[in-house]
Amino acid sequence: MDAVLEVRDLHVEYLRDGGPARVLNGAELTVYPGESLGVVGESGVGKTVLVRAILGLLEPPWRVTRGQVMYEGDDLLQRSEKELRAIRGRGIALTTHEPRKHLNPVATIGEQLANVVQAHGAGGYRQAQTRALELLRMVGFPDPEARQTAYPHELSGGMCQRVIIAMALAHSPKLLMADEPTAGLDVTISLQVLDLMQGLVREAGSSLLLVSRDLGVVAHYCQRVAVMYEGRIVESAGVPAFFAGATHPYSRRLLRAAAAARDERRGPTTSAGPRAAAATAGCAYAPRCPVKVERCAMEPPALEPLASGHLVRCFLKADIAAGRVTA
Repeated sequence: MDAVLEVRDLHVEYLRDGGPARVLNGAELTVYPGESLGVVGESGVGKTVLVRAILGLLEPPWRVTRGQVMYEGDDLLQRSEKELRAIRGRGIALTTHEPRKHLNPVATIGEQLANVVQAHGAGGYRQAQTRALELLRMVGFPDPEARQTAYPHELSGGMCQRVIIAMALAHSPKLLMADEPTAGLDVTISLQVLDLMQGLVREAGSSLLLVSRDLGVVAHYCQRVAVMYEGRIVESAGVPAFFAGATHPYSRRLLRAAAAARDERRGPTTSAGPRAAAATAGCAYAPRCPVKVERCAMEPPALEPLASGHLVRCFLKADIAAGRVTA
């Protein structure tokens, strides 16, 4: 099956006074038509940088230094800003956390939705206004005719996130990338937003790339999971297979941390303790890994398949999967 999106060996640096800091270090992932892929990992591992790099939204001091982002046979990294604007929203759309920061505080939500509709559509502003009302109904706005004149500050966080989702799905994109779409929302509203987004994506026949720190969210709303650590995918598998038998030591640590958090009634989390800041020539996880061997500090492992179908970036993956090594 042809992929909707394929990221190949993507490297991104952040330029600073002390020299460039590498944030993505060979990231690679694939999203297929109609599937939902969850990208998980702790804060700071590069998840948001990845989705913004895919759409060409990084600005200095960020810099893409290597790699490919393949969409419909074209490398988006080689496209001009004008060409990327034609793809954003219609081909690939993005929803972000903190929706109020991405809404214009001095324009009504109806005006903002109509502008998004006009950005890629034919017809006049009146037609765009009609489509904006349809979008508000689609995302479950009560009394959209009245609420379209509201400003962002007059809406709850959950309602603002619904506006962002409506904007993202206005042109039925082939891929929706949702970056922590429920951050800052309470549990009940979060579930409502996620259920809404999942239903609308399925109805449109789109693919979903969901970025989250919450393994429970990924387990419920995604078909595949990709675990990210220090700018690389370290494990990828189908959701049932992953939760039944995660292989990479970091993946297993995340699952233990999430289980411990639930047991303590603090809610799910992917926190797995502080990360080592020092760069290494070998595996990025080696400084924290409880089963590392000498080779791990000397060369980086490749992302390779196991018989189970998992893709794992670990020299000991076969031994861990077989139970000969306990990670």
